Amino acid sequence: MLFILIIIVQLINGIKINNQFVEEPEDVETIIGSTLILPCRTDPVHQSQVNWCKNDFCTLGKTRDLPFYPRYQIIGHAHQGEHHFKIVNVSLEDMGMYQCQILAGPRRAGSMSRKAKLTVLQIPTSLSIDSPIVLLENVLSYIVCRSYNGMPEAKLSWHIPKSLNYISKNDYALLSGQSLRNSISNITLIANRSHHGLRIKCQADSSAIQLNNKTMITQEYIQTIFRPEINISLIGEQIENNLIYIECNVICRPKLINIEWFNGSSLLNITTNNRLPILLTRYMHNNNIICQATNQVGKENQSIILDIIYKPIFIDKYGNELKNISVLLVNEGESVELECLLDSSPLSLISWIFNGEILSINKTTYYIDYFISNQHIGYYICSAYHYLFGTFNRTIRISLKGPPEIIEEKQIDTVYIGQSVTFVCSISKDIPIQEIYWLREDQSKLNSNDKYEISENEDNDLIKYKLLIKNILLSDRGSYICRGLNQYGSSQTIFQLKVNHLKHFFIQRLFFYGSIIIGLFISVFFIILIFIYHYKQIRNKRIRKKSSTTDETISSLAKQQDFIQHDYHQDNNSIIHQYLNDQQFIDNHTNDVLDSCQHDLFYLKNNQKRYSTVV
Repeated sequence: MLFILIIIVQLINGIKINNQFVEEPEDVETIIGSTLILPCRTDPVHQSQVNWCKNDFCTLGKTRDLPFYPRYQIIGHAHQGEHHFKIVNVSLEDMGMYQCQILAGPRRAGSMSRKAKLTVLQIPTSLSIDSPIVLLENVLSYIVCRSYNGMPEAKLSWHIPKSLNYISKNDYALLSGQSLRNSISNITLIANRSHHGLRIKCQADSSAIQLNNKTMITQEYIQTIFRPEINISLIGEQIENNLIYIECNVICRPKLINIEWFNGSSLLNITTNNRLPILLTRYMHNNNIICQATNQVGKENQSIILDIIYKPIFIDKYGNELKNISVLLVNEGESVELECLLDSSPLSLISWIFNGEILSINKTTYYIDYFISNQHIGYYICSAYHYLFGTFNRTIRISLKGPPEIIEEKQIDTVYIGQSVTFVCSISKDIPIQEIYWLREDQSKLNSNDKYEISENEDNDLIKYKLLIKNILLSDRGSYICRGLNQYGSSQTIFQLKVNHLKHFFIQRLFFYGSIIIGLFISVFFIILIFIYHYKQIRNKRIRKKSSTTDETISSLAKQQDFIQHDYHQDNNSIIHQYLNDQQFIDNHTNDVLDSCQHDLFYLKNNQKRYSTVV
């Protein structure tokens, strides 16, 4: 029985009491800088028997004020089992696992609460979209949004217009210092110019942001840049010698740097002007005019080929322009080929004409199988008709092979002793010439010296071979011959020189100048006569005008005298008195009239004075 009691006592002494946690800490999130209390409530124990552990480190301090950690403190009524853990001004270093610990005693077993995770939340310090958002048209591009220094990392989302379709979206989280996290999100797209000016937004969201009832959002505008887009056009009619403009309308972003104009590979101009003036010539036909525009993105070009309308010209097989008339020398019986090559745009209609008859149409060559002089010699016309410029002709003269052709001109000259004279010998260039010279009628050749001066000039069709004879004497009269030679023979023309003596010169000059003087004298005489006649006419007009005035005055006086006689019998004394006054008036006025015109004469009729004017 005693043994049993001993065993019971030992069992009782070996049993330790396990204290229970009434309230244990739980996982918690808080904002940096806030104050946090982690709860811990136990059965009543002495305050020295309760401790807190951080990340399994349980030696924060033996007293509740935890002096080695100024921001930490154990608070509550210990006798009531309150051992709460208070953290002031929470920072990132406070993150970790926290436990409330009851220390073991003589009759009490130690105990640990569950672990509580403290997470310190940090709102991202910044949120931005990589800017400026400059996207190249039709090129794979990225738009990136970044948030920095958040805890936990922010989740980034996009607010994108419906018209912007992106290919993909990718999100990343990167560790920053002090356990903070950066977030990155990018969208991949192929931009086009319709995206230019669109607004795009990026929003950051996290528990820290929600806890603070805040919204973090940023926005940027898209800029789409692209190479120059060119539209080239031509202003004006493409007709030879017209001034036209090549216009190069350019759309680009960013702005245009310059425009380079090329004619084929040749640089014409570098400018910012989008118009190029060109004076058209036939030789520019089918030229390739290029407009090349440049901006910061790159270069683009566009070209236009000139299609010029120009009049026909006649050319040889090498493209050289020919005269509109030529001579072809042939032998009797040989075959002849006439060729008419033409350069015109568009092509002209060619006709061969001989003696007014159309030989063929739209053929560049005409054949004569067997040349017969009396049938085929003459002028063959190659006629080219252009719808805009009209008809152009080239004449080919077919002639038998022969000596040079001298054009007949004035062949007789009459001069006076001491004068000079020039003979001009005109020779056609169409027939080959080997030699030309002057000679006298005695067949002696003339050379340039003090007496003679020989010169040669050429124009389009003729050779002008001139002979100047100076200080002519009577011995210089006679014939002067111009002779041309070639392989087929010679031809010549003769000029006659007549020399007159000086007395004939003076007689002719006297007659000439005398006629001029007599003519001038007669002209002056007639002018004087016309002047005198005109003067008399003006004078007579003035006299007639004065006479008319005098007649009116006399008529008025006569009427007054008649009135006096009519009233004479009514009042004799009054009449006499009135008469005397009127008579005095008439006499006075008559003197004025006589003074005004000496040609006035007076006559009596019925014992009354009448007045008349005779011119």
